[in-house]
Amino acid sequence: MTSAATRFDVPATAESRVRQLVEATNARAAVHKLTAYSLQVSASFLADYHDTDGRLIGQRPTVTVTITGDIPRHQGWTVVARLDHDEEGETLLSLFPGLPEQDAEAVRGYHAVENFCHGCKVARHRTATYLARHENGEFRQLGTTCVEPYTGLPIKGLEALWRFGTLKDSDWDGGEGGIPADLRVPVVEVLRVTAAIVTQEGRFYSRSEQWKNTAPTADLVESYFFDRKAPQEWRAAVDAEPDAPRTAAAVRAWAVQGYGSPHDYRHKVGQLAKVETVSPRHLPTLVSAIAGWHRDQEKEATERAAQNSKPQGTVGERISTTATVTTVIELEGRTYGYNTQRRRLVKFQDTEGNVFVWFSSAATVPGKGDEVELTGTVKDHSLYGETAQTVLTRCRVAERQPVAA
Repeated sequence: MTSAATRFDVPATAESRVRQLVEATNARAAVHKLTAYSLQVSASFLADYHDTDGRLIGQRPTVTVTITGDIPRHQGWTVVARLDHDEEGETLLSLFPGLPEQDAEAVRGYHAVENFCHGCKVARHRTATYLARHENGEFRQLGTTCVEPYTGLPIKGLEALWRFGTLKDSDWDGGEGGIPADLRVPVVEVLRVTAAIVTQEGRFYSRSEQWKNTAPTADLVESYFFDRKAPQEWRAAVDAEPDAPRTAAAVRAWAVQGYGSPHDYRHKVGQLAKVETVSPRHLPTLVSAIAGWHRDQEKEATERAAQNSKPQGTVGERISTTATVTTVIELEGRTYGYNTQRRRLVKFQDTEGNVFVWFSSAATVPGKGDEVELTGTVKDHSLYGETAQTVLTRCRVAERQPVAA
């Protein structure tokens, strides 16, 4: 007996379907007294997944399937190939599944005679013929109805086993054409693309900011990987950002430090960042890590600068300075009859690191990160931890005007 072996990779999600098809094929072959084929499935591994345009976008859980068995033989004859004849006179050669390469080479060297059968010797239109080979090397081209009488092999059983040859090229995703649900994207790539997009856009935009008519950063990252209509020029510009890999490495290290944190968000981000790949479903959470990293970077820079903070002015003195808003905290409002006065704690820091505090009851206050011209009356000098603070009252805040070049 000559053994046949067919080996191919399928998505891990398709393993059960492969098993069902092999069992059904073996059952049908058994009706014609043909021996069953065995099936082996490897452990799952991640294999590269390329989109329809050939672009590598991630990895996918995959298994290797191996189907082995004996090629049916009777009185020295085996059926080694099927010849499909089209209306234009072309003949398509289809080898018996798993045929050993040395036998396959001999089959490829055979010159088929269109629509001819060595069994009945009748030349007529046939859509398919079969090529049988004897153990002595002799070939015979046979019509469908002549295969069994000439070789003693059941054509229906052989056609059932031929199904194994089609499994390799089957569409295991059902022809939907979308991004597979089990796709995994490399964490380092997600963070690199995120860092590049944040650099291009100027800052991170959350999905809660869609009302600003700006695309959320997570949506842009998803478009980079999954949107087949995304401009190639835009992708090229994202890939060209020189500092993105270094920023991505720093963000990942920061995120991994949060793994095991009692803070749910930090733990979740750390859990995603410490593995090699992430599913599209969790991609927005991983993308948001860059915003947390930037916040911590800014906080550390502010704290370092605040170590140099010194009391400014004297109590009762009116002073002015250029400063950046570092903190805005909502305080409990004061109630007067039926009215409640809104109160907020606003902290500023000038370029030398000096910290100013304003307990504001104004209708509007600047936002965190705003650079302003601050004028106020010194009310007190205090310490917050080890940081010297200048407490101001009756403040006037104006947006800083850019200096003409």
